[in-house]
Amino acid sequence: MHAFDAVITRDGTVYHVPWGVHLDIISHYGIPENTSMVRQNYWEYDLRVPFAGGYGGLQLRDVEEPPEAVMAAAERLTGKLGNWHRGNALETIPDAWGDMVEHVYGMMGDETPEFLNGRGAVYFRGVVDEVGEGTVKRLVGGATVRRLSGAAVIEAMWARSRVDEMQDESRIGIAYEGASVGRMTGRSVIDTICQSTVVEEMRDSSRVMLMHGASRVLALHGRALAARGCDGVVCTPDKKVRKRALVKEHERWKKVKVVEEGASVFA
Repeated sequence: MHAFDAVITRDGTVYHVPWGVHLDIISHYGIPENTSMVRQNYWEYDLRVPFAGGYGGLQLRDVEEPPEAVMAAAERLTGKLGNWHRGNALETIPDAWGDMVEHVYGMMGDETPEFLNGRGAVYFRGVVDEVGEGTVKRLVGGATVRRLSGAAVIEAMWARSRVDEMQDESRIGIAYEGASVGRMTGRSVIDTICQSTVVEEMRDSSRVMLMHGASRVLALHGRALAARGCDGVVCTPDKKVRKRALVKEHERWKKVKVVEEGASVFA
C-alpha cells in the first residue's frame, strides 16, 4: 500500500474502501458531491507512507476551518495509521481494511503476527486448509491454501504463495512472481499466469487462459488446456477438441495445438 485514501464527512465519520481511491469511496457509500465553492460536504483524507504526525494528510479543500469533528477524526486516524505502520495495535485494524493489512505485511514480512491471517479477506502467512466460498483479495508472502474449491476466488497471488489444489469451479485471477499452483481439476480456471509462476498438473476441464513471462504448466491431462499469450496457441491433449469453436471463446486465442498426454507447456 503506497497511499491510503479515506473520506471524512462533516460529522467525523470515516469511510474507506480497500484498494480504492477517493472516487471509489464516494461511489460505494453514495456520499453526495458538494458542488459549492467551499465544498464543506466532506474532506478527503489522503495519507502517504511514511505517515505524518497530527492531521498533516488532511486535504482541506480550500476550507480554512473544517468542523471540529473532522479535525478530531483526522487526528485519530493519523495516530492509528502511524501505529499500524510501526507494527503496534495491529489487532485494531478493521476487518474490511485489507489494503492496510497488506501494507503491514509489506513492512514486517515474516514477522507479521499470525492473527492477521484472513483479516480483510487477505491471507498472508501460515496454512489455510480450505477456501470454499467468497473472494480472497490477495494471497501473498508464504501463505498456502491447501484446497480452493466450490466457486471460491483468489483475485491475485504472488511471491511464495501457493495453492495446493484447485477443484470444482474455483478461480484465480492472476498468479505471478513465482507463485505456484499444484493440481487443477474440475472446471477450475486461472485467468493469467506470468513471471515464473508454475502450475504442476492440470486435469479434467481445467484451464489456464493466458500464459506470459517464463510461466509454465508441467503436465496437461484430459481436456485441460493452457493458452500462450505470446502467440495465442492453445495447448490441450484432448484429441476430440473442436478447434474452431474453441478459438472463438477468447479474443487472444488464435490456434489450437493437440499435445501428448502429460505434456508440458511453456510461455
